[in-house]
Amino acid sequence: MQTTDVETLNDIINILEEKGNMVYGFAYVGDIVPDKFRHLPYAITIGIPLSPPIVNNIIAGPNQAYYDEYLSVNDRLDLITEQLKTQIAERGYLAYAIPSSKRTDFVNISGEFPHKAAAVRGGLGWIGKSSLLITRKYGPRIRLSTVLTDFRLQVNDVLEKNYCGKCKKCVDECPASAIVGNHWSEGLPRESLINVQSCDVWKINNYPQFNGHVCGICVAACPHGSNKQYNI
Repeated sequence: MQTTDVETLNDIINILEEKGNMVYGFAYVGDIVPDKFRHLPYAITIGIPLSPPIVNNIIAGPNQAYYDEYLSVNDRLDLITEQLKTQIAERGYLAYAIPSSKRTDFVNISGEFPHKAAAVRGGLGWIGKSSLLITRKYGPRIRLSTVLTDFRLQVNDVLEKNYCGKCKKCVDECPASAIVGNHWSEGLPRESLINVQSCDVWKINNYPQFNGHVCGICVAACPHGSNKQYNI
């Protein structure tokens, strides 16, 4: 039976723990990554929460404070994943840091690999009707980033329950009417949850000053995380 390199695992955990208020999970993703990443079957997914007061101030649409927070948290995530990648490489393993928010497929509106897929596998939460990762502590008020590696991680248990229930707040509040309202299950096409083209067009048409990157209405509408003034 294969074993985990304890020193490398401790290096990874020490980097993550010293960052403070964040969540992280370890997962096996070898069966769901694109072919070009098949040699990197393990994932470290990290999440940093967004400022509660800033998210609470999203009402009819995004504002400058939310956009600035979005960019700032993304930058922090990318710095941490680069640090992890470097540390893993120094131990003699392969690692690839997927940027927190970088669109690589402009037709299908997606990146190299969905962080939330690894996050679910790593026990961080579930996919909500909004197609966002929902965590128990922060709800969807969180940004994610991922490191793929060939280092054999001790993977986390998957959170089996979906806590969305009958709630449809994100569906009702979406100004683009893009959220379908279905429950997620692994393998379900994204289109069964959300029309990403409608979402994208609404953001670009209504808030071009933010380059179509943010909306935040469904994030603010979700009851999960909305009443928790966690420390940032």
